Amino acid sequence: MLHPRLLVVADCDGIEETVKDLKRHGFEPEPISTGAETMAIYADFDVVLIDLDFTDFDGLTLCREIRRASEIPMIAFASSFELDRVLALEAGCDDCIVKPYHSRELMARLRALLRRAHIMSQPSLIVGELEIDSALREIRIGGRLIELTRKEFELLRVLATEPHRVFSRAELLQRVWGYDDVDAEVTSLASRTIDTHLSSIRKKLGCPNWIVTVHGVGFRFNDEMSKPKPARAGEAAG
Repeated sequence: MLHPRLLVVADCDGIEETVKDLKRHGFEPEPISTGAETMAIYADFDVVLIDLDFTDFDGLTLCREIRRASEIPMIAFASSFELDRVLALEAGCDDCIVKPYHSRELMARLRALLRRAHIMSQPSLIVGELEIDSALREIRIGGRLIELTRKEFELLRVLATEPHRVFSRAELLQRVWGYDDVDAEVTSLASRTIDTHLSSIRKKLGCPNWIVTVHGVGFRFNDEMSKPKPARAGEAAG
């Protein structure tokens, strides 16, 4: 992807510098300021950037409408309030950037999102009877389709892509939920979210051993399921 095309959905006032920065860094931004036009053309772009505070249309509603119809990567420009970021992520955004933001952070987040999107376009990952099809966003075990939510799929995919790596809770919050600064208060709430999603994934897969808990550290994907072995010391499936 030589020059990624970006749809920048925001009020025209104040977005000029961002558009210039994006062009300087090799992107092809297209600023737009109406929800109706956004819905008509977003599919022609590689990433959608949405300012949640733009006046023509409710930003969160627009995010939901796009996500309902497409898997296109989305980044939301949000306020510093945690609730705004949480709502944006729940509306289907892949990441959030807090206003006011620095150009360097925006470029880094865009490149990271494009890397993840590239991974999603790769061939299926097959481990034993488990198949993870990133293109179709489908999970199958022995050919049987397993229904996962969007976040459950992404969580399992992140773990399975690097099976020998132990992911901390903070890393999973950043990679799957798009959190930036994971402070103690957020971690307390979000940790329960991770546990709930992992519990649901294990139940749906029909076996808890696909995801291993490394106590006091984090979680890793068990790519040895085709050759079951006892868990390592300090590890457990639950």
